[in-house]
Parts: sequence; structure tokens; C-alpha cells
Amino acid sequence: MSRPRVVVIGAGMAGLTAAHGLSSVCEVTVVDKARGVGGRLATRRIGEATLDHGAQFMTTHTSEFAEMLQRWVATGVVTDWFRGRIGPEGETDPDGHLRFRGQVSMNAVAKKLSESLEVRSASPVSALIDQGDRWVVSMADGTELAAEGIVVTAPVPQSLALLNNGGVALSAEDVAALTAIAYEPCLALMAVLDGPSGLPAPGAVDPIAGSIDWMADNQIKGISAVPAVTIHATAEFSRTYWDAPDKEIADLLLAAASLDSAVVPETMQIQRWLYARPSVVHPERCLRIDGVAPLVCAGDAFGGAKVEGAALSGAAAAQELLAALDGDV
Repeated sequence: MSRPRVVVIGAGMAGLTAAHGLSSVCEVTVVDKARGVGGRLATRRIGEATLDHGAQFMTTHTSEFAEMLQRWVATGVVTDWFRGRIGPEGETDPDGHLRFRGQVSMNAVAKKLSESLEVRSASPVSALIDQGDRWVVSMADGTELAAEGIVVTAPVPQSLALLNNGGVALSAEDVAALTAIAYEPCLALMAVLDGPSGLPAPGAVDPIAGSIDWMADNQIKGISAVPAVTIHATAEFSRTYWDAPDKEIADLLLAAASLDSAVVPETMQIQRWLYARPSVVHPERCLRIDGVAPLVCAGDAFGGAKVEGAALSGAAAAQELLAALDGDV
């Protein structure tokens, strides 16, 4: 008997975890519109600097994710960073949760997870077309992929657009569940410095009052050869200045940061994360869409936010899709 063909949309933590959960039983293809894997497990090089500019660390609150983390630690992909929350003066709020980071970078974790998978990067999907017992995944370049099941891990508004573009009519219950999910935006500033940032060890400050939600020195963090900072704006600031010029955003955030050293000319960059973090989360780890060929929605907006939530959602989506495929045989 041939193995079912499955397409996973999105090569972030949820998509990669789902693909691993499916790969022993199915022929799996992961597609993502970005040039590389990782989603918000994102790292950028600016000259000699390396900057994590999406997810900054990982914590664990469940035994399932703790097991994943320990495997990554054992293979040298992940290492511990610090425990608790660090205030602007270096004061510690001992919340008890150890923060883990990628040994090389956060994106390197995603790259390691993708090594054994078929991943098609720079491959945007334009529509999902339900053909009763299977799906046609219509790609932006005009090609098509056939699939007996799909896991969609894109942000929910993008997932809904793909279904709408394919003429898929969702049940009122599924529409209500999906449209109840909400996200907050985040403007992320990256900059290389001409000297020490002045941030306290371990190179992170969380939270900061005012316009800054998070600030990290990637050299102190252990991933950059030279001083380089990542600054995440608050959701309120991000909404207010979303369409502002990059220089205006940078000037405001750098003034609020009060770093000890200046930015090296031509090294400042802004990343706009429209769906940075879910503010309203679906109560379950994934959602199987009713009345169509097997399709499961997943991501960090299902069951729990952050990297842990995304990983657990992907794992749950794989099991849900396998059950759906088995039921359709």
C-alpha cells in the first residue's frame, strides 16, 4: 500500500515538528514562502554580527517539550542561557523557568530539524482546493501539489485566505473558532554597535517600561562575534509606528534603549513581525477542519503560545491528521 502524500504549509517550529510526526507513515513535503526555514526562529547576519531577531529563547512547562529540549541539548543544538527575568539594572525575578537558546543561533535549531525533511523554500502557496478525498495545493508559480492531507501552520489570517482563494466553505463553527484567534505585531530593531552595549549579563533585559518589550545583546548572549543588539518594541508602539519610516522607528527605540555605544553606520535594520505573538489562543493544540478532505490547522496560536506551544501544536496536528487519514482509508 502506498504511503499517503501530505503537504505541510509553513517551515517554522510547528510545521517542522508536524512533518517529523508524519514522516514515518507519510510522504511529506514542507512548503514555505520564505527563503529559508524557521519562521520566527529567525537569525540575521549583518557584517560580522549574528542577531536572533524573532523568538529569543525557549522555555518548557510540559514534559513533552522538556523531552524535545533535552534531545536538542544532548546533540549540541540547544544550550541553557539564563533563569528568570532580568530587569534593566540586572535584577533577577526568579520565575523558575530556565531559558534555552540555540547553541549557534535560534534559526540553527530549525535548520537542524529540517535536515531529514523535504522542504521547498521560497515556495508561496496561493490557494488550497478541496477535491473531496484529496487536496490540490496551488502554488504561486502556477505549479500544483496533490495531497491526501494537509497541515497548515501559517498565521490564521493567511490560512483562511488560502482556503478562501480555493473556494473552500468552512462550517460556521470552524469560522468562529479561527476568527476568534488574534495576534499582536512587533517591530524588531537590529543594529551593530561600535562598543559594549552596557546591558547586564546574561545579555537580556525583560521587561522594560515604555516602548521596549525586550532587548538583547547578541554578543553577550553568545552567538555574535561583535556587539549587536536586538530590540523588540511593545505591541502598542508597533501598532502606532507600523507604517513609519525605518529611521524614525530606530531613532525612537534607540533613544529609549540608552545604550552605552553608538550604532555602526549602515548596520541598522527593522523587521516587521505582523503576527509576532498570539493574544487570543485557540484552547486546543490544533483544529481539524470539518466537512473537507483531511486538513488540520496548527501553530503557536493553538493551545499555547511561544516556541513550546508551536512544537506541541505541530506534534498534535500530526497525530490528528494521521487519525483523519486512517479514518478515510
